[in-house]
Amino acid sequence: MKAHIFLTGIHALPPQFKKEKGFSTKIVENPYSLRELMHEYSFEEKIIVAYLPFLEIRHFELYSHLQKTTRNLKVMFVVSELSANMKIRLKADNNFIVLWKTEESNVAKNIHKYLDGKTVELREEKREPHAKRGLLSPSKLPLGTENKGFQPILGGSFENLSPLGSCMKIQAPFYTKKDFVNLTYQDKNGEYISMEGQVRWSKWNEETHTQELGVQFLTR
Repeated sequence: MKAHIFLTGIHALPPQFKKEKGFSTKIVENPYSLRELMHEYSFEEKIIVAYLPFLEIRHFELYSHLQKTTRNLKVMFVVSELSANMKIRLKADNNFIVLWKTEESNVAKNIHKYLDGKTVELREEKREPHAKRGLLSPSKLPLGTENKGFQPILGGSFENLSPLGSCMKIQAPFYTKKDFVNLTYQDKNGEYISMEGQVRWSKWNEETHTQELGVQFLTR
């Protein structure tokens, strides 16, 4: 049985949902009509995706009540901004899925992740697209246990970038989880930034022949 996805806060179906066959998608113009709509799908898996510029307490309470009183319902927020207090409350409550607007191209992917029983967590800081390339090289810090002996300086492209970490793509499968690396890149002002980081995850993409890396920054 397909899950039913209800999008509110937007007026056009995002491209990622147009090709989606794993669940059905519907745009709901008026969020206050959601409660009545939920009754039509009472026994089926449902996800509400609420696109909001700023998550306020009234939104939190409205969707919290709806989720608690509706069977098989999960609420996902896609937000542009969050106050420090709301970040703390969301992490303590841990009942909602929250994504930054900069990650909205991954909404469908995260819906599948949730439906597969995996955890989708709020990032501490939003990750922005970053067009300039970076250089990745071995760190002077200890290497991971599975690290290969030869590791050149490799040019890589950013999938996204935040003050706390980055997702990168490089052209060879050299790094493994827990490796320490040095990342040098040019910021939006043209200044060169160098950081120490640690590889949190890595995977090889057979289609693009690139290694995808999640790097957590340790120093700046």
